[in-house]
Amino acid sequence: MNQSDSSITKPNRRAGLMPLLAFSLLWIGPIVACGSFQPRPTPVPTLPPAAATANAEAERALALPTNTPVLIIEPTATFTPDALQATATPVPVVGGLLTVGQPARVAVPGGLNIRQAPSTAGVLVTRLGFGQRLSVLEGPTSADGYIWWKVDDGQGNVGWGAQGDGTDQWLSAQVGEAQPVNRSPRVGDRVRVTMEASQLLTIRTVPGTNAAVVKEVNNGSEFTVLAGPQSANGYFWFQIRSDDGVTEGWAADGTDGTRWLSPLE
Repeated sequence: MNQSDSSITKPNRRAGLMPLLAFSLLWIGPIVACGSFQPRPTPVPTLPPAAATANAEAERALALPTNTPVLIIEPTATFTPDALQATATPVPVVGGLLTVGQPARVAVPGGLNIRQAPSTAGVLVTRLGFGQRLSVLEGPTSADGYIWWKVDDGQGNVGWGAQGDGTDQWLSAQVGEAQPVNRSPRVGDRVRVTMEASQLLTIRTVPGTNAAVVKEVNNGSEFTVLAGPQSANGYFWFQIRSDDGVTEGWAADGTDGTRWLSPLE
């Protein structure tokens, strides 16, 4: 190439670079002004100190294990009758074996005082004889150092009697077999002759010591009371009959505290 060609080519080359330079300036300008095209991080709002503390406390509370109690359900045990019998604790019965609605007997030889109230100061209703059978109505009640039971003798006498003095039992639940009791007979009773062993009980046609004798019977003989009492010659008389119906008449029930005809209870 000659010199003239060289001078012509250089200006032309600069002229070709001018548009490219202009385009580069247009592209670099925004980058210089704005930084770069990398995405900027999203700003995080700063919490006030109090809110930041509360959040920190909440986070720690969630992180810590709780002490909430856990309910554990134990399996229910199944008891058989034998197990219940073996492990059951006996419950003491207040007042011994006497029970309301059950019979009892007077167990004190001298007889038992029956009073209107369960107290030694209660008004005396009657005195029940040894062996007499009673019905227990109420009790027990504790007063004046005694255990009291309300009883009924079946003859209209109802009141309170003491069970005992702590040593001797005056009212007993041990009724046992029918036995002679120290009380007056009443119609319908079965009675036993309780004379002295060497004595005989006289049965008469009508009430009275002057009436004709039907029969004299031994101690231990038993009869049924048909009627009475009738008062004559200082005695109370009852009409009695033997089981076979052969012997029937009137007999005195006793004298001076000695009972000749004793009801069986």
